[in-house]
Amino acid sequence: NPYLKTPNLDRLRGEGVRFERFYVCPVCAPTRACLMTGRYNYRTRAIDTYLGRAMMDPEEVTAAQLLGATGYRTGIFGKWHLGDHYPMRACDKGFEESLVHRGGGLVQPSDWPGNTYFDPMLSRNGEDWKSSGYCTDVFADAAIEFISKRSSEPFFCYLATNAPHSPLEIADEWAEPYRAMGLDERTANVYGMVANLDWNVGRVL
Repeated sequence: NPYLKTPNLDRLRGEGVRFERFYVCPVCAPTRACLMTGRYNYRTRAIDTYLGRAMMDPEEVTAAQLLGATGYRTGIFGKWHLGDHYPMRACDKGFEESLVHRGGGLVQPSDWPGNTYFDPMLSRNGEDWKSSGYCTDVFADAAIEFISKRSSEPFFCYLATNAPHSPLEIADEWAEPYRAMGLDERTANVYGMVANLDWNVGRVL
């Protein structure tokens, strides 16, 4: 990309494990169900993103449940989108620490009324919780706090940020460098969101 640099995401790609034969579904929730369970999404009952079709069968066993049973600490920060109510919430499915938004994303129909990407209302361990800050920063802060606690123990940290995603809400400080390059507002906002994500990945690493 001639405009956007992502050194921390590049580092993660270079040092991490990459799925080179992972086939995704046309939309996000079914793919997430596959990732969480290791099973085809149709077996999990998560087949779409709306009208109840993103609610994973409560009988499914997640990676968090399997890892937790072997002594791992488990945490999820960001997007779950496999059920907002008991017994399908992340905190019901093996994540001992959870900080997630409702449904498919912030400022979507299942979200709290009037929510934004700034100081969003979230669900923390199954309870409503008012955050302070930009959504990606909030999720990264929580992930860092989780990783730092009892750091000698094995852990599974699932960090799935809401952004970049529409609506394209980002602080001017992140978008302005791309506006200054002559990019249109939409592109500048998307690139600002990616730059913020990259910065947060660096903080987590």
